[in-house]
Amino acid sequence: MENHPSEAFVNSVKGLLSEAYEGVNPGKPVWFSDAGEHSGLFRTLERLSPETASKPLLEGGSTIAAHAEHLRWSLALTNAFARGQAPARIDWAESWTVKTVDSRAWEDLRTRLKAEYQTVVTHLPPQPDLSNPMFVSSAVAMVAHAAYHLSAIRQMLTVLEQA
Repeated sequence: MENHPSEAFVNSVKGLLSEAYEGVNPGKPVWFSDAGEHSGLFRTLERLSPETASKPLLEGGSTIAAHAEHLRWSLALTNAFARGQAPARIDWAESWTVKTVDSRAWEDLRTRLKAEYQTVVTHLPPQPDLSNPMFVSSAVAMVAHAAYHLSAIRQMLTVLEQA
């Protein structure tokens, strides 16, 4: 039972991140994604071939693999901050360097994305200081960021599957 407002906040963030990354589970509320066999980022990515993940919609455009690496990179950055390892400089362009993947690289990318996600969720403090705007903003931004990229990937997949 949640007794503390910050505990309720963290549990809500964890639930929303779970919906975005793991998908909708029976008996859980659906806040922003569709229910179904392939709901959530991990379930969406697991059914894709490396070729599909590496195909841009437009010449020079981003790929699903690029979106997956961008999410992995951003979660790794979050984990670094949580360990007190703030980088001297953040280069967001670095998070988009992966464009294409082969079978091994695709499997590795999905495994590393899951690991970074699990680390974030596991290490969210149970009763954080909600008067800290950096924590609150970061937690909300993680949910929005995941939901945005899930949507972008799902839209890209819709177009790629029709091609």
